[in-house]
Amino acid sequence: MANTDFPTTIEEVTPAWLTQVLRDSGDLPHGEVTSLEVELIGQGVGILGLLHRVTPSYSEGAASAPVSLVVKLPVQHEHTRFLTKTFMFYEKEVGFYRDAAADSPLGTPRCLAAHYAPDTDDFVLVLEDLGGSEVYSQIDGCPIAQAEYAIDALAAHHVAFWNSPRFETDLAWIPQGWDPPMPQGVQAGVAAAWPICLEIFGDRISDRIRAVGDRFASVTTELMQFPEAPATLAHGDFRLDNLFFDGSELTVIDWQICVRTTGAYDLGYFLSQSLTIEDRRTHEKVLIERYRRVLAAAGIDYPADELWDHYRRAVLFCLCYPIQSAGGVELVNERAVQLVSDMFDRVCAAIEDLDADELMPSS
Repeated sequence: MANTDFPTTIEEVTPAWLTQVLRDSGDLPHGEVTSLEVELIGQGVGILGLLHRVTPSYSEGAASAPVSLVVKLPVQHEHTRFLTKTFMFYEKEVGFYRDAAADSPLGTPRCLAAHYAPDTDDFVLVLEDLGGSEVYSQIDGCPIAQAEYAIDALAAHHVAFWNSPRFETDLAWIPQGWDPPMPQGVQAGVAAAWPICLEIFGDRISDRIRAVGDRFASVTTELMQFPEAPATLAHGDFRLDNLFFDGSELTVIDWQICVRTTGAYDLGYFLSQSLTIEDRRTHEKVLIERYRRVLAAAGIDYPADELWDHYRRAVLFCLCYPIQSAGGVELVNERAVQLVSDMFDRVCAAIEDLDADELMPSS
């Protein structure tokens, strides 16, 4: 376990280490882990972190121990690690499970261990295995019934952290979406990735989107700012591949992009890239109003015109996700390539449908 006292690769996850994790979490009062079976999961999904399902074998006396667990570890791709360090992805996800998960109405995987090393930006999470939950492919698009439930749950989460005084105390480590080095990192990432994106998508990019992409890096800071909007704890990567449905329960994973910003940020990202183009066009306004009604029921007034403006701005900014993924993140298999391609097509269509490019800053 080089440079840390916890594993940073799956090969370093040993029966002895996992035994101690389960002892500390109270899940293994008797017996020990004797061996491990490991399976790489979430390929093409967890492109910023490696997910493994670990199935332990136990000695006698460990009947109540977990049948399987998920171990999340850092990727080794050099450019991706630059992104994770710049944007504090690994540090923030560990911090979320430590400080905020228990207070969110959204379901989150039970966390048995969370470790982070600031000097190396290495981390490890040991999480409850959600393998029994129902998942839907983001490539296929979110069914509308599930989208309605996801919007309700997202709004309830935003309510719980709406203008929270905790952002000045135990949650002060969560940056605003436009705090340095966030804009500078997005600016550098888009500037480097946009030429590659043009090569990949070529004639699929309209003149309007090309104009947005050509100017995006120069106005990144302005695009990211929502200083006039109430702040909440935004997930930052609220998309279908990160949502697990189990009856009336929704569990959300991958909190590494969490930030303080307008709730419309999560809303714009989800609707513009997790729904098919046709479903978004048909249901978009109804789903946005559904979000606003949940807030209103909790006593939060988010005027419809203000929410709509913030939503359009969020959709415009979220073009940076497929740009940076296409040009700067290691796409580990064909599914990852298809996912990024679909995200790009969907957000481009949304920008044009909403005339969101009209909101590009003039400077």
